[in-house]
Amino acid sequence: MTPTIGLTEARERLTEILERVVDGEQMVVTRYGSPVAAIVPVPAELDDDRPLGLGAFAGAAATRPGLFQTVTEVVALRSVARDREPPEAG
Repeated sequence: MTPTIGLTEARERLTEILERVVDGEQMVVTRYGSPVAAIVPVPAELDDDRPLGLGAFAGAAATRPGLFQTVTEVVALRSVARDREPPEAG
């Protein structure tokens, strides 16, 4: 399972997280227990002519093993988080 980290902790440890991502690790950032972002390494072969939108996602999914699993985990975690009441503000 992809490691998760809370938003506040991610802010405090961003440099460390980015070092881990550079080494190939992926992280899911959560806010109030709900996944809001995935931090993943950038492919080394980026170019300016890459496709945008759904085509880009389809291409990324085809070339990145584990991306589909990460997206599946994020969707599953979001549905679990929606089953409970949000925390009280303030």
